[in-house]
Amino acid sequence: MNIPERLGRCFALWVCLIVFIFAGPATRAQNSTAASTAACGKAKVSLANPEYLTTPLGIVAVEPPPTWSLDKSRKNPFYFFRHGENYENAKTLIYINVERLEVPFHRAVQNDKESFQGHCHSSRVQDVSKPELLEQGCEATTQMFFCDREQKPYVDLTTKISIGGLLVNVVLSADDTAEIEKYRKDYESLLKHLTIVN
Repeated sequence: MNIPERLGRCFALWVCLIVFIFAGPATRAQNSTAASTAACGKAKVSLANPEYLTTPLGIVAVEPPPTWSLDKSRKNPFYFFRHGENYENAKTLIYINVERLEVPFHRAVQNDKESFQGHCHSSRVQDVSKPELLEQGCEATTQMFFCDREQKPYVDLTTKISIGGLLVNVVLSADDTAEIEKYRKDYESLLKHLTIVN
C-alpha cells in the first residue's frame, strides 16, 4: 500500500471517529429530551400549593408565585393579584381564561388577534419566544398585544395552550412594557406550574 492510500485510509478512520464521538452525545441528548417531554396533558408533577380553577369544561391546577393570590370571587377569567392589590387598584395582573377549542389551534390564535384589533383600533400584535411550560408536549404560542390608544393604553403578554380539547389563555396584563418586564419571571413561573386536572 503506498503512502497516499495509507493517508486516505487514516483520514477516513479519523472522520469516522470524530462523527462517532460527536454524534453519540447528540443522539443521546435527543433521546433523553424526547423521553423527558411528556405527551400533552400528561406531565407528572406535584404542586406544593395549587389553586384549582374549576370550570364546566375542566379543572386547571396552577401554583401562583409566592407574592400573588387568586381572587376567589371571580371565575373564568380567574384573576391573580399581587398581595394587597385587587381588581380595582392593580396596575398589573395575571388572568387565566379557559374555553373549548372548537377550531384548529392556529385559527383560534388568529381569531383572538382579529378580536383584539376590533376592540382596540390603535393596536399591534407581536410574536415572542414561548416561555418554558410545564406541559411541554402541548401546542402553544406566546404573543404581545399592544393597545396604543391615548386613553388607558395597555399591554398583554399572552400564552395560549391547547390542552385536552381546551384553549387555556394565560395573560400578564399591565399598563406598559416596563410593568410586563418587572413581573415577567412571576408569569413564567406560573406557566411552569400549570396543568389540567381533568
